[in-house]
Amino acid sequence: MMTVKPPNILIYCCKNNTVFENVSKILASCVGKERYTVYQLDESEPWQRHCALVVIASHPMDISHKVTAQMKQYRRDGGKLLSMGGYFSSLLPLDCFREPPGPCLDDLCPIPSQLEVGQGIRKSFLLLPYNSLTDKTILTKALTELGIDGKTENSVQLQPLNVYCKNSATLDKYFTSLKATCSVADDGNLLYPREKLQSDCDVKILKGSINSEFFAEHKDEEFPNVFIQSKVVTSTQDLLWANSILRQNVSSVAILADVQVAGKGRGRNQWISPLGSMCLSFFYIPEQGTLLTKKLPFVQYITALATIKAIQDTNNKVPPLKIKWPNDIYTCNGRKIGGVLVNCSSNGRSTQLCIGIGINVNNDEPTISLAKLSGAHTSVPKLASNVCSSFIEEINLFNELGYEQFVERFCQNWLHQDKQVKVNVGSVNCDAIIKSIDTDGYLSVVNLATNKSISVQPDGNSFDMMENLIAVKSS
Repeated sequence: MMTVKPPNILIYCCKNNTVFENVSKILASCVGKERYTVYQLDESEPWQRHCALVVIASHPMDISHKVTAQMKQYRRDGGKLLSMGGYFSSLLPLDCFREPPGPCLDDLCPIPSQLEVGQGIRKSFLLLPYNSLTDKTILTKALTELGIDGKTENSVQLQPLNVYCKNSATLDKYFTSLKATCSVADDGNLLYPREKLQSDCDVKILKGSINSEFFAEHKDEEFPNVFIQSKVVTSTQDLLWANSILRQNVSSVAILADVQVAGKGRGRNQWISPLGSMCLSFFYIPEQGTLLTKKLPFVQYITALATIKAIQDTNNKVPPLKIKWPNDIYTCNGRKIGGVLVNCSSNGRSTQLCIGIGINVNNDEPTISLAKLSGAHTSVPKLASNVCSSFIEEINLFNELGYEQFVERFCQNWLHQDKQVKVNVGSVNCDAIIKSIDTDGYLSVVNLATNKSISVQPDGNSFDMMENLIAVKSS
């Protein structure tokens, strides 16, 4: 089964996080964020697929024979490499690099180390002069020569947060609680402090009308109490989870953004969030003592199933979608169209959930969208409303009917039933068959050699469908 994800730019820096952060910042000024995600290359995992470019930011003496072999094979398969030589030694403490810096992987391709601007020949391996990266024009040219969209984006400003409620009393109460933290602008609107948003400016919070497109056909009377909508935010998940003032004195809040400039996925993954996608997060406090609070790992499964149902309810022209363990939403032919992210805090007396959902709805890039699948436009606010309603419906069914009936329905909607996989987690290294989700919310597989069941927890592990490999997820 062919899987299609957004292309990655991978940085090889011998796991030096300081180098990675510096290289990432420089690349971010030249690379279209709506097209690529940037990760640190982990040679212990299959990394070649979905990789548009490898950036080498390491001294050649620090590159292992294993990585050199991987790079050579990547080149033979048509992969692109950009070596940044030793330039970053000028940005970092002296002990970060050995001196003097030299060319990386010199034997891979005997080409000039100087990029000739205007040459017009698409290359597969470039060595930049050490001082050239201070010039954004040269770096952008190098990326273009390697087939990377290096167009500089216009600066994106965070936009006001528009607040909606089903009734004016709830809206007035919510704004009263916000005034304790926010200042007041000259026009009377609230200003949310920039330091809370990691922004260069304060962000206005505007009182919307009582009704909105989100609430127009909303099925649930209680969830969410408050709906916030914005054209541009950093990350709906970060905004809601890190800012308790936005969820103060209410049991549920939902935030929907047209664009995220720092979308989040599992672990340290990024989620590309172009205009037309659904960037939704909601805050939910489940009732204590219910089955859900005793089986919190099921939250991401419940959310994924609820999202699939909501998509069909919103646009019935979309062909059936499936769940990829543990938290992704795919087409039946293996193309990723969305995913789920859950933050949870529980102290035994109270549980708080912040759930983020990203879906490619009407966007053309980076891979596939509901619009491409169905040939029809889908209302993003209506879809977000249906996701919230479907989530509550699934929570109620889970609590009332038990996890067994839920797992039965879940397994009817995932990609993996009775699939043979390799499991490489901790001390377990075997061929196995995927069977189900166990009572603790772990993936249940059967070892083919011993015929014994093995449980694989979702947190910290990932499923590479191209390799049929379940392994520890790189940080």
